[in-house]
Amino acid sequence: MPKDNVTRRSFLKSSGLAAVGAVLATQVSPGVAQTDAVSDAAVPAILGGPKSHTSGWKGWPQWDAEKFNPRMNAVMSGRVWSRSGKVDEFEKKWAEMHGSKHCLTTVNGTNALSAAWMQLDIRPGDEVICAPYTFSASVFGVLYKGAMPVWADIDPMTFQIDPEKIKAKITPRTKGILPVHICGYPSDMPAIMQIAKEHNLFVVEDACQAHLAEIDGQKVGTFGNAGCFSFQTSKNLPIGEGGGILTDDTEYYHRLYSYHNYGYASGTKPGQVSSGITSFILATKIRMAEYQAVIGLCQMEKLEEEHLIRNENATYLSAKLSAYPGVTPVKFHKGGTQASYYIYSMVYNPEGLDGLSRGRFLEALNAEGVPAYTGYPNDPIYTQPFLNDVFQSEIYQKFYTKDELDFEKYKERNHCPALIKTFNSAIWIGAQGIMLGTKSDMDDIVNAVDKIHNNVAKIKG
Repeated sequence: MPKDNVTRRSFLKSSGLAAVGAVLATQVSPGVAQTDAVSDAAVPAILGGPKSHTSGWKGWPQWDAEKFNPRMNAVMSGRVWSRSGKVDEFEKKWAEMHGSKHCLTTVNGTNALSAAWMQLDIRPGDEVICAPYTFSASVFGVLYKGAMPVWADIDPMTFQIDPEKIKAKITPRTKGILPVHICGYPSDMPAIMQIAKEHNLFVVEDACQAHLAEIDGQKVGTFGNAGCFSFQTSKNLPIGEGGGILTDDTEYYHRLYSYHNYGYASGTKPGQVSSGITSFILATKIRMAEYQAVIGLCQMEKLEEEHLIRNENATYLSAKLSAYPGVTPVKFHKGGTQASYYIYSMVYNPEGLDGLSRGRFLEALNAEGVPAYTGYPNDPIYTQPFLNDVFQSEIYQKFYTKDELDFEKYKERNHCPALIKTFNSAIWIGAQGIMLGTKSDMDDIVNAVDKIHNNVAKIKG
């Protein structure tokens, strides 16, 4: 039974789970035999019963061809495909949507993260404290600068970097902090920024999954020196590929602009070539194209409405699922007010489900028509070969001791027990369109968990 003495019957009645709840509320009481129809509906799909959800989920990404194709056609036929007015418009609107002074777009989120570090005063021999619940792209920029990533453990109930663990990792060589708003839940930025202020540290937020997430009304990506976003196909604002950097530091913004455009003076337009044009800094070319910006502008029109739907559905779903032992919705840090719900996540505890393994629970949940998986593989980022490869490079060999570059010792120094716990307990509800469903869709997820909960022994067998 759900915890807190909530019976299955009363729970379903309160959640309004369509026909099943109505039948149970009127016909079933403890000790009374159920009808065959109710029995069939209560049998988990993994044991031969009907699926809880059969209508499919909203596809992603969405594209209103009738509304949006004319805008794309206008850009393509206009033959101005490199960065121009549409990119400027996208940057202006993205900055305004977040309450930030500046936005610089890039070709993808990985480039955004790398560029943000490339234009900060980070050097070989410096250390940057990083969130470990992420993947390699988050830290590439730190490595490009020759700095040493140091990994601070997470809070396994929020999935976010733990500010107390950050404090424990600070040394005289620490120059920056890289929080990652993983799955779209906000990290504890007020606490992180206080630490940064006390130690004069740079902060680059990896907000690639956290579009419009908020802490006390302030959007993530606007707390640190830079906030980096991805507009890859799966993201809440999908372009296919694309990235953006937010900052309130005007001088830093101009350096970023120059860096993304050959090192030319900030504001120099693509194609603006003359005998006097000069590259002022070592740079690259990672400019967003006009057609990328048009896709983004079209998607931006519905982003705030979809963000509201995701948060309403997540609040509803979390309230229902919290009645069940074994599955705990991921929590917000104090002050967190909204998430992007790029991924709706839970923490699994097999003890709450009579020892049912997470793998078997996921099999049963997927059988019910609810896509769910474990999230990132059990392969901590601080153990992955790309780091050891970097450590063999000339610059790292020159600036770090043999002991510091000993990869086995590095892994030991950076071991994060809570991260490992999360690898073994996380559940991600997959498919981007799920959190844009109806309340009935959310009820289907709850009903799927309920069926599993009430048939644990049979599912285990």
